[in-house]
Amino acid sequence: MKTNNIKRIFIVLICAAGLYSSSTYIAEMSYLNTLLDGFNVMLFFISFFPFLIVSIALIREFFRSITRVLQY
Repeated sequence: MKTNNIKRIFIVLICAAGLYSSSTYIAEMSYLNTLLDGFNVMLFFISFFPFLIVSIALIREFFRSITRVLQY
């Protein structure tokens, strides 16, 4: 496995942990009450977009490797 893919997997895992912790907190609150609530919403979106982009890149690389194997 390439080093680049290992780094991508670590990024996905870190972002997934951030998404999980912030989304459980966001699901329990009804509205923004304190500054900490706002930081949790910011953490959710800061984690969401890298998670989405890097996950798509990993999935694309996975399908490319499968098509290379199937060509032979």
